[in-house]
Amino acid sequence: MPITFKQLKTPEDLIPCEGLQEAVWGFNKDDVIPPRFMRVLCKHGGFAMGAFDDDTMVGFVFGVPAIHYGRPSQHSHMLAVLPEYRNHNIGYKLKIAQREEALGRNIDLITWAFDPLQSRNAHLNINKLGVIACSYDINLYGESSSSKLHSGLGTDRLLAEWWLVSDKVKTVIDGHTHDPVKGPYAKGVNINRTERDEQGLLLPEEPDLTLTDDVLLLEIPDDIEKMKCSNIEAARKWRTLVQKAFLYYFNAGYYVSSLKVEREDAARRTYYVLERLTKPYRPMTCD
Repeated sequence: MPITFKQLKTPEDLIPCEGLQEAVWGFNKDDVIPPRFMRVLCKHGGFAMGAFDDDTMVGFVFGVPAIHYGRPSQHSHMLAVLPEYRNHNIGYKLKIAQREEALGRNIDLITWAFDPLQSRNAHLNINKLGVIACSYDINLYGESSSSKLHSGLGTDRLLAEWWLVSDKVKTVIDGHTHDPVKGPYAKGVNINRTERDEQGLLLPEEPDLTLTDDVLLLEIPDDIEKMKCSNIEAARKWRTLVQKAFLYYFNAGYYVSSLKVEREDAARRTYYVLERLTKPYRPMTCD
């Protein structure tokens, strides 16, 4: 599949982004960011890159200028790839292009928000791109939107911090992706115990908020969208208990450093790896 990539600069370049927002998120017109507004932001510090199959745009990334920790940064507001073009590293390549553009502007930090219950997106962000996270927003976009992806569970988000010249990021984008199955985290202490019901659905117990170990594991369901369809109350319980755990342990000085994935028969088990900060946070991530 020969996919090409092009920076989107003109109003005409950005028009297909409107249709992709509708196709990927199911937004109605009220929630779609109009191309003319994207154009203004790109003209004044923003960035947009499209992925194309011949002349058809099949994905894009869009970021806006931002200030984070008192320094110029970029906030990557949207990354979209059409469903039929997923699992071909298109999203990954769009993020790498965004990194290269940011470094060319002397920006070393890109942030974005992602749903902590979406395990495959978490794997891309954490294990393939090398982001870390230490802050959690409750209902960042409100209780819901016109997107079915935002229905039923609110819009809680982790804030990804992509420190572009950190050793971790340089290592993973050079092809040395951390293997979360065989990594050094097997002895991490579980924050939340889980059990399967009679239908095999993974259900969480209350998180343990008394732990002080250096490495902790927070399990999430492997496929929250499938769970939403089969048992919305179970999905809501996951949202509530994962929210409780992240808020407590971030406040206690932990951050997300990796994602651990294990195979259990035909199923996957997915865990956030939380590590205790051992020295001031910012120098550690920027060295």
